[in-house]
Amino acid sequence: GLGLMAMSLLKAMKGKGAIVVDIDPKKREAAKKAGAIATVDGSAPDAVQQIQAAAKNGVWSVVDFVGSSATVKLGIDSVIKGGKIVVVGLFVGDVTIPTPYIPMRAMTLQGSYVGSPKELKELIALVRKTRVPAVPIDKRPLSEANAGLMDLKAGKVVGRVVLTPAG
Repeated sequence: GLGLMAMSLLKAMKGKGAIVVDIDPKKREAAKKAGAIATVDGSAPDAVQQIQAAAKNGVWSVVDFVGSSATVKLGIDSVIKGGKIVVVGLFVGDVTIPTPYIPMRAMTLQGSYVGSPKELKELIALVRKTRVPAVPIDKRPLSEANAGLMDLKAGKVVGRVVLTPAG
């Protein structure tokens, strides 16, 4: 969901594309259709090498929409010296980094939770101006709310679930 939204916004801002990492092949396929330069299975043993090979000139920034121990570590291992990792996702976990690693790599690790009203206005203006395509919507009756939440938790949803009243 968030990754596909970010891909749409990146295209609207004339970005060159992104390397998308996901463990779900359906989500990687959706990212490819949305304009990803490359897609990588984050659970692959050589995921870091695949990411770096796809980047060619190095990964300068990572936006982690999951925020798990594994995805944050993958981001840290993937960025080049001077790179930046922004963690947006709220998945539970811990990350252990050898302290010298941070200054030696001159990396920035930053969290982002909520934007400002000014940023929201800029986002709305960008969406209106460029007609950013919508992410896939899975419409379900309100009676399927629990199933929708379980599917989201299990990572089975590509895009967003929208609940509608029955009848």
